[in-house]
Amino acid sequence: MIKKFENKSRADLAVEISELETALCSSYDSMQLVNEEGLLDFYAYLIKAYEAKHRYLMKKLKESL
Repeated sequence: MIKKFENKSRADLAVEISELETALCSSYDSMQLVNEEGLLDFYAYLIKAYEAKHRYLMKKLKESL
C-alpha cells in the first residue's frame, strides 16, 4: 500500500497533503461536537491516523526536493 506514494509527483503529493489537512481539520471539528465516548475514541484514532499519514507524506515531499 505504501508503494503507491513512491511514484507520485510533488504536485500530487501536495494535493494529497492538502486534502489530508482538510480531513484532519474536519475531524477535529467533528470531535468537538460529540459527547459519546465511542465517537470520541473514533475521532481520536482517526486523527492519529491522519497525523501519521501527514508525517509520511511530508517526509516523501521533502525527499523529492
